[in-house]
Amino acid sequence: MVNQDSNIAPGFTLYFSEHNQRLLLPIAIVAELVFTAELATKKAAAEKAAGAAADVTKTTFVESKPKPLHDNILSLRQIDFDLSSIRTDTKYDLSDAMTLATRLLAQSTAAPDRASATMSNDLLVAISMSIAYEHGDGNLVDVLNFLRDPLWDCAAQIFQDFSRPQPAFRQADAARWMSVFRRKIRKLTTGDKDKLVVDCYKHWTSAGEPTVKGRKSTKSLARTQVFDQEELAKATVKVKELKEDRRDAGARIFQNAHANSGTRTLPDAKAAHARLEAAKSRFENLIVPIERLQIDLILAGAMKPSDFRVTPLLLLGDPGIGKTFLATQLAAALGVSTEKISAGGAQGGFQLTGSHSSWTGSRPGMLFSLLADGDSAAPVVVIDEVDKIHDTQYPVLPVLLDLLDTGSSKQFKDEFFELQFDASRIIFVLTANSIENVPPALLSRVEVFNVPAPEPVQRLRIIQETTEILRSKTKRKITLDERTGGLLSERVDIDLRRVTRLVHEAFTRAMQAGDMVAHIAVPQQDGGRSIGFY
Repeated sequence: MVNQDSNIAPGFTLYFSEHNQRLLLPIAIVAELVFTAELATKKAAAEKAAGAAADVTKTTFVESKPKPLHDNILSLRQIDFDLSSIRTDTKYDLSDAMTLATRLLAQSTAAPDRASATMSNDLLVAISMSIAYEHGDGNLVDVLNFLRDPLWDCAAQIFQDFSRPQPAFRQADAARWMSVFRRKIRKLTTGDKDKLVVDCYKHWTSAGEPTVKGRKSTKSLARTQVFDQEELAKATVKVKELKEDRRDAGARIFQNAHANSGTRTLPDAKAAHARLEAAKSRFENLIVPIERLQIDLILAGAMKPSDFRVTPLLLLGDPGIGKTFLATQLAAALGVSTEKISAGGAQGGFQLTGSHSSWTGSRPGMLFSLLADGDSAAPVVVIDEVDKIHDTQYPVLPVLLDLLDTGSSKQFKDEFFELQFDASRIIFVLTANSIENVPPALLSRVEVFNVPAPEPVQRLRIIQETTEILRSKTKRKITLDERTGGLLSERVDIDLRRVTRLVHEAFTRAMQAGDMVAHIAVPQQDGGRSIGFY
């Protein structure tokens, strides 16, 4: 502040500093001080305004990007979105990715407008294809990580990434689809891209959020200890001492094991019983094993959580008659995740137990990972082809015998972390083509069921239901051609896995061509050309 009093000595004036000190200074010096102060004030105001403008431009994309992935990461990992199901390097890769995307978005509770929903589906397909080709597997969390990778400075960079040639889009159908997708991208403004990324993230993650109807309260599931806190504390020290490349292999999984203080939920036995009851009418050849599961669930619902256990099942029958399907139906009824391994694999034992961290390429076991990443103590694990178990350097039979014994499975050890955990509530479904080669020790620990092949009437119902599911999830009014559907149902030589795949392919072709009727290409028995239309 400057004092303008005319009685001050000529050439001087009083100057009040910011601390209210009175200083007698030459007028020239005071003028310089005032000018500098005003310049600093203007600069500060300009920087503040620029910062506010920058914040506005970042709100749509940047603020939604760098936060921790999602509060319900465990539920997102349990969503059936397995990128390894995309048959890479085949003509089916695009249809597989489309099926995954439509199935996921059908579960979404978000409601974007029609244009955003279409672009959301397309972007999900593009990212899923890219990850599947680059890594061979992955899930919804990996897709979300791609979308919110800190390396992206803006949303436009995500779309720019798809303008370059990629192995994922070399197949003819995929290349044509990507060409259309790129044309759609070019029409978007920068603001459109920012908004789309935010909308897509909400759209995809909402598939993992429970749908709340009315004011009805949801029953909380019982919980049980799976990972002991003391064991986790001991293993924490060991994990920190691992070499960086091996520590990275298990760091995320180990961190997830700490969730909910090491506890995991048990299924709602009553609700699962009802859903299995509904499945009986659709799968007559699986009624007997379904009823056995229902008995176990009724008993489990009347017991303490610590006593929950489902008898391991061994399903016998020809390939492709629905043995593995029962396991997926059971997992769906229980609301839990499912994993599958081949008992005849050379590394079968290591798949379950993990390999010691001192070994090159060592990784945690599948069971530890399944329980750590999920929120259920009772996921469904399918052990396929136990009649093909053979002696290898790392046999699977001793591991299976431990897992199928209640006592030893309570203290099952993961070799990578050298940590014991409770695997006794995992539900095991074993499959075999015949009983002759199944080890006797294994037979003594399971209940055996013979699964007959489905009759043509049941096969036709499966074909029709598969079509209805696709109609519901894609919101497309495509109907099934009755003639080719009937022909496929009569072909008892074609297993159910291939039947479902043929229906998916027919539906996808109809979507791509804009047809209202899906014609199934039914293979001829002599290996000749297919019966049907493309």
